[in-house]
Amino acid sequence: MVSTSGDTRPQSIFSDRNFILFLVGQCITTQGLWVQKIAMSWLAWSLTGSAFWTGTIAALNFAPAFFLGPIFGVMADRVDLRRTAMVINLGQAAVSFLLMGLSYADMMSLPWMVVLAGSMGILGSAMTPVRLSLVPVIVKREFMSRAVAYAAMNFNISRLVGPAVGGVVIATWGTGAAFMINALSYLPMIFVISVVTIHMDRAPDAKSRRIWASLVDGARYAIHHPMIRSVLALSCFVSLVGTGMVELMPVFAEAVYERGVTGLGMLASAGGVGAVASTFFLSRVGSNAADYQRITIYGAFGASVGMLGLGFAPWYEMAVVLVALTGGGLTLVGVGSQTALQLTVDNRLRGRVMSFWSATSFGGMALGGTLLGAISEAGNIQYTARGSGVLILCTALIGLWRLYRIGKIGARR
Repeated sequence: MVSTSGDTRPQSIFSDRNFILFLVGQCITTQGLWVQKIAMSWLAWSLTGSAFWTGTIAALNFAPAFFLGPIFGVMADRVDLRRTAMVINLGQAAVSFLLMGLSYADMMSLPWMVVLAGSMGILGSAMTPVRLSLVPVIVKREFMSRAVAYAAMNFNISRLVGPAVGGVVIATWGTGAAFMINALSYLPMIFVISVVTIHMDRAPDAKSRRIWASLVDGARYAIHHPMIRSVLALSCFVSLVGTGMVELMPVFAEAVYERGVTGLGMLASAGGVGAVASTFFLSRVGSNAADYQRITIYGAFGASVGMLGLGFAPWYEMAVVLVALTGGGLTLVGVGSQTALQLTVDNRLRGRVMSFWSATSFGGMALGGTLLGAISEAGNIQYTARGSGVLILCTALIGLWRLYRIGKIGARR
């Protein structure tokens, strides 16, 4: 992109007012999100002392994406993105305020947690395809890979800071204050969405198709596109056995290392350190979808090593380092797969295909958190971590073999 003033130097994405506004709004909102996430995990463990229920409550924040995500993806291709994003953010703020009220009134119970975690999960699954469709329409295509990477970096910096802040807030003022912080954090993003400029329209025929027909069109496109199919399969499986395992960090912090909520905050922040390092690396990669596909496989290797090590780590300090490695690898898979899809997908089908990504990624995380929590309840959570590491390693080896095979076929042609 060349400036009109005669300067031939490429413009920076940070010269784009739209992107800066969106990035700042997302930064504030995601800080609150991670503060609430750590509060929900700790509250679930405190109320039940159960790895199964801790994993289930975490899963409810993501499970609706698996079942409802594709429907919301069709919606994202049909609705006014600005208005829809504002309504969903208001709904998320309302649920957080209710969590705050129940906590301060000392009325929180497991049934309330199930209902409200599920409500946040439904709203989050509706917001994900809308948010993923917003990024490409507020920046030009040549900035898209960097926009996705910087947005992910922002998310993971919040993942670094938010849990540590959440741990201090919970230890000092209780979970009610953590829920209040998250509720207030949605308000700046609502303002940003109201003023940001939308550059691109949805497909003109988006409303002329029935919901089921639109959904089938998106699924057929994803299944028959080799890269999209491979990326979705890898991100789904790694989320299932990798990110699902990370959802059980409260069990590691308390049951394995006896470090309490501050130890949980440190483990979660360590994962954030690895994630930030990975997203910084991703921000330096070009705009080639095939490069991002390879990065997802390398990320799977890193996550498998970290998870295997965590299954054997005898000391808390070693676990912190291994969680950082795991977080970095999982971020390469998550952000790399998302960017590969954003650079590949037909814009007319963007909302639907990206909803399949959120369904496989977040749905896999939800199912994995529940299943791995149940397995850990029956046995030792470190044995579960070892099994997860082996499965991710096998998946990475299969992905590497497929890339090698495709390269050989391409060379012959």
